Amino acid sequence: MKFLLTISLRNLLRQKRRNIFLGSAMAFGVMILITANSFSHGVSDIMFNKLIVYMTGHVGITFNEGTGRRIPIFRDKERILKVIQNNIKKDEIADVDEAIGMFCRAIGNGKADNVVVVGIDMSKQVSEELEKEYMESFNVVEGSYDDLARDDIENPVLLSRQKAESLNVKRNDVIRIRFQNVYGQDMAARAVVVGLMANDNLFMQGVLFVELKNIKKMMGYRPQECGNIQIILKNPVRDAVKTADRLHEALNPGPAFIAGTVRGAAKAGVTILPFMADNDSKRIMRESFKLASGRLDDVLAKDGVMIGRRLAGLIGAYPGSKISISFKPRFADKDASFTCKVNGIFTGPPDEEEKLIYMHESLFYKYFYSNLPDIIKDKDKAYIPPDDSPFSKALGTEWVLLDRTATTDDATKKEAQIAKKKIKAMTMDVNTMYETASDVLKLEGVLNLVTLIAVLILFFIIVLGVINTLRMSIRERTREIGTIRAIGMQKRDVRSIFILETVSLTFFASICGVVLAFIVMELLSLIKFNVVDNPMGILLLNQRLHFLPTISGIIFNILFIILIAAATAYFPSRRAAAMSAADALRHYE
Repeated sequence: MKFLLTISLRNLLRQKRRNIFLGSAMAFGVMILITANSFSHGVSDIMFNKLIVYMTGHVGITFNEGTGRRIPIFRDKERILKVIQNNIKKDEIADVDEAIGMFCRAIGNGKADNVVVVGIDMSKQVSEELEKEYMESFNVVEGSYDDLARDDIENPVLLSRQKAESLNVKRNDVIRIRFQNVYGQDMAARAVVVGLMANDNLFMQGVLFVELKNIKKMMGYRPQECGNIQIILKNPVRDAVKTADRLHEALNPGPAFIAGTVRGAAKAGVTILPFMADNDSKRIMRESFKLASGRLDDVLAKDGVMIGRRLAGLIGAYPGSKISISFKPRFADKDASFTCKVNGIFTGPPDEEEKLIYMHESLFYKYFYSNLPDIIKDKDKAYIPPDDSPFSKALGTEWVLLDRTATTDDATKKEAQIAKKKIKAMTMDVNTMYETASDVLKLEGVLNLVTLIAVLILFFIIVLGVINTLRMSIRERTREIGTIRAIGMQKRDVRSIFILETVSLTFFASICGVVLAFIVMELLSLIKFNVVDNPMGILLLNQRLHFLPTISGIIFNILFIILIAAATAYFPSRRAAAMSAADALRHYE
């Protein structure tokens, strides 16, 4: 093999001009391929690690409570974070954030504009790598990013230079914002500008960043409550979907109930259960219950309440009478209580007659979420009908877990179907970036298409160049082939010489192409683009093109090009090796 390689290299040097021309074309193609791949990887890095991280996260858990105006709130933050901790490996997860934000009207110095206020948790510890990414993404040029955590300033905010100009404010100026909190109440607040950002990301130019605890206070969240959850993964492409599937399985809801005390003429311990209001559930309730007194139509109305016959006798209740219910909330020192009217008295098994109150979901969830009971602790003292009860499918759960979807279109259809059902319980959805940020991810597909075109161009350059060069070389060296065949060289050795020539030329050209690609990427990275208010700004990092070459990608490209060259050279080389020594020696140009 060493002897054949020596002959191949000698032949390359004998035909310098032709090989330099072909090698230059190959190097140029490799340069295009490496540069395009690096740019594609760079944009993917921007999208996955700098853009989607702030927009939607790689995996999201969204909550919607109430009817009409849906509230993005979960009443037990500790519980949802524990589920995340137990179902995602530490080496897979980079960060967990609360996605708290609001649209509002901001008033500066004589100017006003619409803004989005977004919360950032400054209290948690993050890795040095993630902190570096934050610094690069925010690019604070006046003031300090750390000033967001200051307690001596009223609602400190960071905003972009563009937004500061539209509001006519500068550092230390006051901005007044008007907004609605999570309960739909009109509110107003003051915020002090502590820093300005020079940010080329279009999605961040209209945002006011505030400390998370400040925006939660403004929006009416209590300390134990949280908004939608965003999960940032270390390898989102690999782990996003399977992580979402694991969380979806772990978040399967249990039965909703309130274990408390009912008071009428006397008092008794009871469990209040919600029944759903869809047509199927109403049909099940009609088929499963018989009333000793009252009308079932009244029970199935929005304020419907139904108690057992034995319980009614114990507390002296009857249709039309008022009863008072009290229970211990999970996050309050005092008992919560409310009053409701009895609409019907049902008959059934003794335990159910004595211990249960059924309540329409519209009425139940209003009290359930506003003073969340300790479901886990109260489960031992609550009476829950068995799962095989004929009416169990009509009973409500802690929340409604929506089905997983794979695309944005499927997610949109799902939301439309949920809106039609007018679900009273909180809905919970587990999604990934492929549903919530699909339009952004389409950019990666466009860039991959550009890279593919570059590969095809390179492929045709290699195929045409190699075939043409080998045909000319074989024609010029026919008598040489005849001579070496006459002195005993085997056909496979002749074929190997020509293939080795092509592979060697391709290898050296690829190395030159890689070096050239790094030079080109460095020069392009020096160019600064002014893309204010231009959507193309999301492709840039600090107003410059972002290239991210990878060793594995470069090695793969070189091996792929060499494989193409070797495959292309095989057939002309085989034809050269098939010449008989006598015919080759008789050849004249």
